[in-house]
Amino acid sequence: MLISNTTPQALITPVHGRSLTRIASGLRLATVFGAVTTQCILAWVWLSPDRVVTFIAARLRLEHVPLALDDGSRALGFSISMVPVAVLFYALYQVYRLCDGLRRGAVSWQLSALHLQRIGWAMLAISVLRPLTNTFLSVVLTLANAADDRHIVVALSTDDAMIAILGGLVLVLGRVMSEAGLIALENEQII
Repeated sequence: MLISNTTPQALITPVHGRSLTRIASGLRLATVFGAVTTQCILAWVWLSPDRVVTFIAARLRLEHVPLALDDGSRALGFSISMVPVAVLFYALYQVYRLCDGLRRGAVSWQLSALHLQRIGWAMLAISVLRPLTNTFLSVVLTLANAADDRHIVVALSTDDAMIAILGGLVLVLGRVMSEAGLIALENEQII
């Protein structure tokens, strides 16, 4: 079932309690800080060949392999790295919108469920994109090497599995919230 981004005023429930408003405001600020910091750190790493070796090559276990660290390779590496980060920004934007509704003092179960489901899907996408990104980065960074010195790194980590599990959980919670809201709406109409 698709839920629209507009919600009738009757389905908005006022939020009671200043602590929830403070938590939502703090989380809203944390999402903005997280997005800006992530982008700045990613650019900072890819601007320097030394930092690429220190942070990217070490993570890919390519620190002792000759790497192509010219401007073009680093620009392509940055672009590839931005794919999962773009999905992360989408998830953070959904968190921001969810918290903004709470901060303003109104909660719509429809919109909250929609935001949670979108966050869950984004997290699932990130868990798939991270290993693919690492594989593409290993190819880009070793493509200039001789044919027998090129590397393709395929690595799955427990981080990716945990992101997938948490993404699935958030997706299920969003779906349960949506179903519960529909059931409550049906019960209101019966009485």
